[in-house]
Amino acid sequence: MEKRRRVEEAYKSALSELKKKSHFGGPDYEEGPNSLINEDEFFDAVEAALDRQDKIEEQTQCEKSRIQRSSSVPSGDIFSSVGSHRFAEKPPSRPSSPSSSAVAFAPSLHEHRFSAEVEEMVQNHMTYSLQDVGGDANWQLVVEEGEMKVYRREVEENGIVLDPLKATHSVKGVTGHEVCHYFWDTDVRNDWETTVENFNIVETLSDNAVIIYQTHKRVWPASQRDVLYLSAIRKILANNENDPDTWLVCNFSVEHENAQPNNRCVRAKINIAMICQTLVSPPEGDKEISRDNILCKITYVANVNPGGWAPASVLRAVAKREYPKFLKRFTSYVQEKTAGKPILF
Repeated sequence: MEKRRRVEEAYKSALSELKKKSHFGGPDYEEGPNSLINEDEFFDAVEAALDRQDKIEEQTQCEKSRIQRSSSVPSGDIFSSVGSHRFAEKPPSRPSSPSSSAVAFAPSLHEHRFSAEVEEMVQNHMTYSLQDVGGDANWQLVVEEGEMKVYRREVEENGIVLDPLKATHSVKGVTGHEVCHYFWDTDVRNDWETTVENFNIVETLSDNAVIIYQTHKRVWPASQRDVLYLSAIRKILANNENDPDTWLVCNFSVEHENAQPNNRCVRAKINIAMICQTLVSPPEGDKEISRDNILCKITYVANVNPGGWAPASVLRAVAKREYPKFLKRFTSYVQEKTAGKPILF
């Protein structure tokens, strides 16, 4: 009788929960200060939505591969497939001289109103972001897969998770210039970026700096996020001939009159850098350098303030899941795009 009573109570409780949540998906069950959805339910819903997105992405990639196999395009000059005029000339297969067209992204002579901010960001990343955090107790190693390590430092401010994230990775067969080119060039953004719903260039500041507004796909019950940021690509020459040059893309939030915050999205703030150095192992004899002789060492840092009211545990779980996935997907994409093409140092 006691067992039966407990079962009946559990049944009634479940029934009332179902009735209460019959409008699951309504405004009371979305991200917000008065949300009726608890942390576990929020987490489960986000996890399920991300799983669905992964499956859709998988199917899309399979379809793309099938189409590419059925219509093989003759390979032209390097990067000709990205539709970008910036790499129209065929680059050399050896490290380029300063006069080469391959260093089109060396710092522009044209100053713009954000030049000082870009310079400060670049210097900060070169000073602090390349430091090893492996033995630092403040940084937790949250993911380790092969050559890739992802670290996180837990930081909260006014209940919002601001965890700085840092990842290191080594990728064979590509250069730092190539990795940064594909990360920066908006012409190919949709080829590898799966979280963005749409984006547009708000302003072109110079040949190596643009301001971009983008909205990210909504993951219910979280609110949709948008971000407005300056994206700059730079080549930093090494201090001595034994060290490699560094290619860097930094993306950081700015404000612009043509992209004001709106009620539809929560405006996230970012400070992100993709920092790459190319290591070359000399080939035997007089052979030319091939892709087998090059290795790109990547340091990726992300400081994101997501804003809004998403639970801390959910934000941390999503970051732990999504950042390694992004790095693997993006670096594999660069390897595929550059395979069999002249090396761009």
